[in-house]
This record gives sequence, C-alpha cells and structure tokens, in this order.
Amino acid sequence: AAAGRVRDHNRIIIDSGSTTAALLGELGQKHGLVVMTNSLNIANALRELEPEPTLLMTGGTWDASSESFQGQVAEQVLRSYDFDQLFIGADGIDIERGTTTFNELTGLSRVMAEVAREVVVMVESDKIGRKIPNLELPWSAIHTLVTDGGLTKEQQQQLEHKGINLIIATDTEE
Repeated sequence: AAAGRVRDHNRIIIDSGSTTAALLGELGQKHGLVVMTNSLNIANALRELEPEPTLLMTGGTWDASSESFQGQVAEQVLRSYDFDQLFIGADGIDIERGTTTFNELTGLSRVMAEVAREVVVMVESDKIGRKIPNLELPWSAIHTLVTDGGLTKEQQQQLEHKGINLIIATDTEE
C-alpha cells in the first residue's frame, strides 16, 4: 500500500527499520527513482533492484542501537536536497501526540520530515496506542499513515480526526 504512493522519477527518503525495508521489494518496477537512506541494510537492498535507483546516503555517525547513521552531518546532507516523500516507521503511535520511539535520537527523523513534501508513516496496528516517552514526529508533520487491518473502530476514528490520510492495507493488496 505504501509503495503504491511512489511514482516513477520520485525522490524519496527511506528511514532505517524493518517495516520500511518491506517497501523495497515493491520498488523494483519503478524507473528513475532517487532514494536517500541512513541505513546500510536498505542501501544494499536498493542496489539489488532492477532498475537500480540513484542511491544517496546521509552519512553521519553510526548508531548501533538504531542501525543507522545519525547526527549533524546526516542532517546537513538531508537539508541539501528536497524530496517528494519520506517513508518512516515508529516504535509506537500515541494517538494524541504522534509517532514515538525508544531512541532519543529524533533529530534526523524531524529533518527528514522537513525536507519531504509527504511524510508516510508505516506501522503495524499493534503499535497504535503505544505511548513511549520520546515524541518523534507530531501529527502536524505527518500526511499519511499506512497500517494493517488490526485497528479498532475507535482507533480508526481517532486517527481520521487527526487530519491525516489513513490507509489500511489488506493482505490482498498489490
């Protein structure tokens, strides 16, 4: 469902994480993509795609806990570009505040959101309602939330009232 939002020749950011990595297998049919990432795993997987997208790396300081590059250098590199979309995951979704994380390094996520015209959060429904202390992205920075069909009706209504585009993916979606 998230990959369906990517068009040929888009400039996108894919943040580190297992949920965002699931997007990669769906990008092989896209032509002319420019992809920035802070993840070595995602960068290596992108190199296997046909046609291979133009790959940009943030650089920065390696953070073992998030398995990604972080810090001021990565933020400066991101600010040098503009992007059509950011695809980012979350450790939790606080329905009142936005995306939350265990990681205290939230600066890069915020810069990624600043330089993208559309912020697409990809998250499993069991993370919705998880309140983790560190706010990553407030609702005002999020355009689209893609999740699975495990939402309660109440959660769905609460999310729709946040003014975001809520996409509930199904197992049969191509």
